[in-house]
Amino acid sequence: MTVQVATSPQEFTHREGSVKVIHTDQAPSHTGPVPQAVEAGDWVYVSALFGADPKDHAIPQDVTAESQQIFDNLVAIFAAADATLSDVVRVGIVMRDLQRDRPAFNKVRADRFGEHRPAWSAIQSAEFGRTGENTKIMIEVTSFRG
Repeated sequence: MTVQVATSPQEFTHREGSVKVIHTDQAPSHTGPVPQAVEAGDWVYVSALFGADPKDHAIPQDVTAESQQIFDNLVAIFAAADATLSDVVRVGIVMRDLQRDRPAFNKVRADRFGEHRPAWSAIQSAEFGRTGENTKIMIEVTSFRG
């Protein structure tokens, strides 16, 4: 049985079995069957998240602006999941140019997380994101609301 529950005009949850799909119009959606996030119990798993504008999917040219948009998108998804940045347990990062872009990303990350220190990993890859978007950063996030 599938149930959709409206939490606001822009947000919904979709439950199938023990996994609840999280979606908000305040963050960019994926093409195809990839949800923005899923919830299983007190855990929230955010799928491949980019610094795209939620309305037009534009990616900022500046890595700092792209990093800020990623965190704006993450906060919006967490709001739909009743979670916060302080619930984050782990973040996996993929960057096209790790050495060039990591310092700017880390500054934004430190500003957003403050003293909270989840586990982090970062890798470099030239092959991710939608064709033509020229995104520089992607993150996947695991959080626990316990």
